Amino acid sequence: MIKTSIRRLVFVPIAATAALATMVGVAGVASAGTLPSGSPTTAMTITNDTNQTMWLASSNNPYGSWIAAPHQSLAPHETEIVTAVSNGSTPVFPINISYAYGSLGSVANFVSTNDYSGATTDGSGVTGNNVQNYDVQTSIDSGPPAVNASYILAPMMM
Repeated sequence: MIKTSIRRLVFVPIAATAALATMVGVAGVASAGTLPSGSPTTAMTITNDTNQTMWLASSNNPYGSWIAAPHQSLAPHETEIVTAVSNGSTPVFPINISYAYGSLGSVANFVSTNDYSGATTDGSGVTGNNVQNYDVQTSIDSGPPAVNASYILAPMMM
């Protein structure tokens, strides 16, 4: 009888913790937005791998709409997933997101182009002052019509 009670006392907190972790995990996935099928989509994973907060300077999605728009700020070492869908009015679906960081007027540019001939991150990088110390590293994980691109703003390796 005592062994059964002890097992219950240990099992209940473990089960509650597992259930909470599952709910938090599902909520995190849902926050990125559900991508529709049938129209070109773009998911941009942006990571701030610096010790400085990034502040949204501009976001441009001229031929589509945001499913999950860029955050107003991105804390140091934080990642966001920005998602968008094309309105289908043109075969080219470009997205430009810029974040200012630091006190010297530096800007990190995150660019994605999703079109029938391929996907690029051309135009991504840093501009302004102190650009020699930071870089935007990019990769394309999947191509059109459902583009997934990743971006990391990080200090340059010296």
